[in-house]
Amino acid sequence: MRRMRRALRGGVRVGLMLALAFLALPEALPAWGGPMPPGTPGIPTAPVATSLGPQGLTFPTLPIGSPPPFSYSTPFDNTVVVPLPAIGDSYNSGVTYGTIVPILYAKPSGRITSIFAPSVMYNSYMGLESGFRYYRYYKGNLKRWHVIAIQSNSIMNFYEFHYRDLSMDNGRYILDIRVKDFKNPTARFYGIGPTSSFSDQSNFTLATTSVHGTFGGNLDDQKIRVWFMERYRSYGASPGQVPNMPYTGLLFPDAPGFATGAQILTHRVNATYDTRDNHLIPSSGTYARVFAELDNNMTPGQGSVFDRFDAEYKYWLAHGTNDQDILAIRAMVNLMNGPNIPFYAMSMLGGAYTLEGFGTGRFYDYDASLFNIEERIAAFDMNIFNVESEWQVAPFLGIGEVFRDAYQVTQWGNYAVNPGVGFRALVKPNVVGRLDIGYSTEAGAVTYVGIGFPF
Repeated sequence: MRRMRRALRGGVRVGLMLALAFLALPEALPAWGGPMPPGTPGIPTAPVATSLGPQGLTFPTLPIGSPPPFSYSTPFDNTVVVPLPAIGDSYNSGVTYGTIVPILYAKPSGRITSIFAPSVMYNSYMGLESGFRYYRYYKGNLKRWHVIAIQSNSIMNFYEFHYRDLSMDNGRYILDIRVKDFKNPTARFYGIGPTSSFSDQSNFTLATTSVHGTFGGNLDDQKIRVWFMERYRSYGASPGQVPNMPYTGLLFPDAPGFATGAQILTHRVNATYDTRDNHLIPSSGTYARVFAELDNNMTPGQGSVFDRFDAEYKYWLAHGTNDQDILAIRAMVNLMNGPNIPFYAMSMLGGAYTLEGFGTGRFYDYDASLFNIEERIAAFDMNIFNVESEWQVAPFLGIGEVFRDAYQVTQWGNYAVNPGVGFRALVKPNVVGRLDIGYSTEAGAVTYVGIGFPF
């Protein structure tokens, strides 16, 4: 019985992580180089030596000998099946719900070697979505690859192959390769600039194909990371699937790159300084990042070269009687320069990881600045299926602006202000689920249900 409980507890923890990961809706990702959600595959995570092992990279192990109905064991492997309900919500896509069934495979030692997770979901805009995720782990998850394939009965799809190796030369070097194809029929566009009008909200299908390769290294006991990235992206637009909403191509026919699409080759150098105690659930430490990139717009008839610079700073401070509460702060600026920049590649604000009181794609322009602050207050602990979870209430405030000219930075009326409150469920060391409610005067209350902290 003890072995069965341990197996189910480990399986439920990984199952909850996958169910939440499924609902980190791709439409919520930003269109520009930062910020990215915690654990984003495109940004390799380096291990941090602590008593908990490589933070953000550990997975539970499963014992051998657990009886049915949820597990099956042989002398050679151990399998645990964890059917789970799944639900997500975002401003652009609305509610998505269904089920995901993680099937975990482990060695006789209990180390998980692979996870196969078929899923069936339904969304009123995108229809029935079916697919699977397959994850393969080596060397304690320092080396891994995965395949994701999701297809709706309409035009939405998401296909991805991602390979990551953080074990080269005992963690000194990083190799990351990713190929992705994605069609999102709920994308939004409101125009360009900080004064774009909410009443001009329009819909289109965003088609994106991308290939990137990253190579870098860890320095100073893995606190400093430097890497180089080469990336090719192809963008296209067509009518969307949100009823009674104007098509972007009719409302904004002259939006840069909309009619022609875009093909962009990027060369980037990136450096980070990271002292977080945990990459996915930090309670203290600092994360600072700068990158510079050169982009070659290879679109026929639109050829040009433009550049981008990004700086981001994040800080976490534990406080309270037992350091149970966390103050989290982020400041960021993104600057671009050059001709013929397609709107797909411009700085963008709005959505679950920047300004939560607005939908993804609310503000576009060359440059952007952003400030976020959260007070993550410990509320109570709960035991779910013998898995200990911690719950937080997190009032937050976001302030940001897109701009093109320096004088616009001091136009205080152009800044978007986004107060709100979040409800977070934590299963340490690597699972965070959240229900966040942001507010803006134009959209009212905007909810987001999914995985990970906003920063």
